[in-house]
Amino acid sequence: MHILTGFLLAGLLGKNKFRRRTLMPMLRTGPVQTAHFMPGRVRLRVPSLAENGAGAALVREKLPTIQGVQSVKVNPATGSVLIVYRENEVRPELLFAAVVRLMNLDAELKRMPQPVVTRELREILGSVNRMVYDRTGGLLDLWSAGLILLAAIGIQRLLVQGMRAFPAGLTLVWWGLASLLGGRQS
Repeated sequence: MHILTGFLLAGLLGKNKFRRRTLMPMLRTGPVQTAHFMPGRVRLRVPSLAENGAGAALVREKLPTIQGVQSVKVNPATGSVLIVYRENEVRPELLFAAVVRLMNLDAELKRMPQPVVTRELREILGSVNRMVYDRTGGLLDLWSAGLILLAAIGIQRLLVQGMRAFPAGLTLVWWGLASLLGGRQS
């Protein structure tokens, strides 16, 4: 049963041990995305092509000079690059890398992506931080208020529970005071 399940999952996930392995980045987000890939043909989406006519011309001009590339069609309106190539002469990941280099997107591709939820939470916390800072006349911000609260809860636990609060109470005091005195780690 386990072997059958493995074959079924491999088939559903497109894992075929007889198929040639590729390191083609199958990115769905970012500065260069793999819209479609099959041996001999790859379509990349490069959103920055829409605003970069010179980059589109560079890709259209330089990619065909790579040995094994048969044709390159660039559509700046959609940010699409269709590359037809001979798979026994050039690897698709090389074509992906060539587009990244030609469009000068190396740094953007290496940059760690930031999820929308994280970005929005930082915006909300930034707004609340500003509100706390304004309401306290600059005495506290959200970070220092939270750390003081953490230290206060730890001290309260130590006073009520005594040494039974160990390590929870001491841990809270330590985190609160060390963070408060050590400064904000961003």
